[in-house]
Amino acid sequence: MAKVNKHLDHLEDRIILDGKQGAKDAIRVLEVMGDMLSGTPGVPVVVTTKWDGAPAVVCGIDPEDGKFFVGKKSVFNVEPQLYKTNADIDKYTSGDLNAKFKVALQEFPKLGIKGVLQGDLMFTNDVGTQTIDDVDYYTFQPNTIVYAAAQDSDLGKQISQAKIGVVWHTTYTGNELQSMKASFGADISKLKNVSSVWMDDATYKDVSGKATF
Repeated sequence: MAKVNKHLDHLEDRIILDGKQGAKDAIRVLEVMGDMLSGTPGVPVVVTTKWDGAPAVVCGIDPEDGKFFVGKKSVFNVEPQLYKTNADIDKYTSGDLNAKFKVALQEFPKLGIKGVLQGDLMFTNDVGTQTIDDVDYYTFQPNTIVYAAAQDSDLGKQISQAKIGVVWHTTYTGNELQSMKASFGADISKLKNVSSVWMDDATYKDVSGKATF
């Protein structure tokens, strides 16, 4: 368990943060990842992919009153900023951010989230179209990277129906928001599938023994 997920260290940072042991740990992780990517099943390793989404969104059930909320990382402040109504969103945000969180508040309760999750928003009403090498794509750019999904693919069809897209990457547990602990990873298998929400988790799928790089 970790504290609130406000920053993720890179693998190479372990050498600076933990010295000799950090270097050993980093080398071991890279060795296991090398085995996995070469298609050799071995010691299981959990690898998460950094999606370039924005803004970060935290949402779920407020343990204090049992009501659903959305918000930024400020939900963990001593004086938390929770958006439980559109009026709350108007109080704390404006412009494009305001519009995105209103869509999140409308759509995310449909997923049946029981606890508290954190993820990165990928798109709302800002999905465009683009032709690349004679292929028609749906495209969206939440931050620096432009993502593209072929319009005739299953993924493209899902995105075209969705009002919002999100990648969940952190799960929080605890009896009050200010003291919750972060666990990297999110089990979305128990969430409801609704066509208005496209979602994924950040876990890299281990296909060793079936496919290689």
